[in-house]
Amino acid sequence: MRSRLLAAAAILSILVLPGCGGDDSPDDAGARGTPAAAAETGTLGSEEADTLAKESAERVVTLWARPELPLDQWVAELRPQLSPVALSVLSFVDPSSLKPAKVEGKSHVMAGSPSRVVVSVPTSAGEYRVTMSRQTEGTAWVVDRVSSP
Repeated sequence: MRSRLLAAAAILSILVLPGCGGDDSPDDAGARGTPAAAAETGTLGSEEADTLAKESAERVVTLWARPELPLDQWVAELRPQLSPVALSVLSFVDPSSLKPAKVEGKSHVMAGSPSRVVVSVPTSAGEYRVTMSRQTEGTAWVVDRVSSP
């Protein structure tokens, strides 16, 4: 039982806690002094593709940052947006511990490919980073990780 709790805590920290340092992964794009705003458009190959990714990330942040909701409702509304991996750790997140936040400003694609993208979403509580994936180009983005400010 203890090892399961430790494993769950490790997965949770990977999926929902902000990174502490920069490396060369797409999740840390902009971490070494390059502003997140540097990737305005075109990272995914077209303005339309970037817009779809940014809209998906903003939708998830809007659903995520609502600490006033009962856990069951919060999970039910987020579930369709999340990957199986993200869903598996969602039960370890207490929405009442999250800061309320509203999207403010322009979101930016920080790094991306046709099947994986990291989007920075500015909010009233700080910057969220949302990592998403999809099976094939043209399918819906699903969230793998939400990094809170």
